[in-house]
Amino acid sequence: MLCAQQWEVVLPDSVYLLRGVISEANIAEFIGRSGNDGILVKMYDDGQYETTIFPAPEGKRLVLYNLIPLDNDGYFVSGTLYDIGEETGKLFVMILDENYTIIEAQTIQVMEGFHGFKAAAAVMDDDGTIVVLATVRRSDTYTSGIFFNNGVLFRFSQAGECLNYHYLIAAPPDPICYLYQINNQELRNDPYNNQTIAMCAGQRGLQSLLYFDYDFNLVEDHFIIDQSISESNISRYVNDFYSNYWYNENEMFITATQKDSTGINHPHLLIGRANRDGLITEKTEINKPDTLLYSSRMAYANDSTIYILARCHTISWLDPFYPQVYLVNKDLEILGCLSFWGYLNCESNLVLPTKEDGCVMVISHSTLFYDTSQQSIIRLLREDFHPVWSVKETSSQEIKANMFPNPANEEINFDLTDMPTDGSVRLRITNITGQTFIDRRVYGTGNLLTVGITTLPTGTYTYCLYQKDQIFMKGKFIKN
Repeated sequence: MLCAQQWEVVLPDSVYLLRGVISEANIAEFIGRSGNDGILVKMYDDGQYETTIFPAPEGKRLVLYNLIPLDNDGYFVSGTLYDIGEETGKLFVMILDENYTIIEAQTIQVMEGFHGFKAAAAVMDDDGTIVVLATVRRSDTYTSGIFFNNGVLFRFSQAGECLNYHYLIAAPPDPICYLYQINNQELRNDPYNNQTIAMCAGQRGLQSLLYFDYDFNLVEDHFIIDQSISESNISRYVNDFYSNYWYNENEMFITATQKDSTGINHPHLLIGRANRDGLITEKTEINKPDTLLYSSRMAYANDSTIYILARCHTISWLDPFYPQVYLVNKDLEILGCLSFWGYLNCESNLVLPTKEDGCVMVISHSTLFYDTSQQSIIRLLREDFHPVWSVKETSSQEIKANMFPNPANEEINFDLTDMPTDGSVRLRITNITGQTFIDRRVYGTGNLLTVGITTLPTGTYTYCLYQKDQIFMKGKFIKN
């Protein structure tokens, strides 16, 4: 697949990544599991990577859910330690140094009345301390074969000491409900009120903003409500709610999945503004009559660069699904979209912003029954969402020259018929003064490469196509 990717790394079958961070050196660090062991993957900018394995004790399975950098260049890591074959276990916390060596590790047993920890779903740095939102499975609720989950908030020091914790028990008159979705949860700092915000299922299991003080006392609890839809229907409409950008002390940028006003099971994407009370005050909807869209993650790079990862279905639910990535800005404008048609039945798991305003995304190759078999990490650039980048197999009659048209206005084409086939080619375009406008490696199969040039200024340009760092084709063209 050539469309817009700088590189793709396919991970071994046993590796499943859950969360990650981008360092100041533009290195991606991912956390997850490898078989029954925990794993940390360090991914460099050129697609090379290193792994560190954290072995689970015999008869156990260790799943690492989150990592966060510490002030001393080390890392705080949270996860769950299970007995093999069990669905719940103990909360696992460890402190690593900058070389990923374990300095401190501990397990925390669930309190009486709960079956065990299901996940360490979210983590954040709160002015030098670490807040973890975990989910625990209740022992006293079992309905229609489904266990319910509650949330637990923990505060740790950077040395791994547990400073305090609070179980969010869903029992009258406590307004906090069961946390049905163990993975669709986020923690954020409220920069204006010194509070912790949990974005998760609150009252009646509906998507909510829960505000806590330093000691985890509940201060506010608000549904996420679309003002154009009546409150009585909100359980049908807003899910998978994410945000990590504040407009001001009362409004935040959000992305969510929303079902249409007919009540039909037709989810689509919503980007918008929400105030502290959870009211969606402005929105842009990505709603297609023949397509079902589920949001997965968002990555905020800057005011003009926000990536939203989606899973795209046909309306029948029976055809293969595939990932999509949308580029939007804080003004709720959709600037571009990439559809990864070559990744059928792939889940879109995670997206992280890189330092040059691009992103890396993690996708899972799955069957129709969601049995994950393999994961890929793909690197994209912001510029990939604007020009046309495609490769296809076409008849020789459609190929007019090595490069055509010339002069050109919107796009240029390159004949790849005689290019040695190793699956990649590098294109570099410079102006007559030597300034580089495009320099990227792309992947795929086909005999015709098409590149959009609408963003190039009018002038004369030199192009070079490289294969294995050897010049395969070069020449000049004029942009009108």
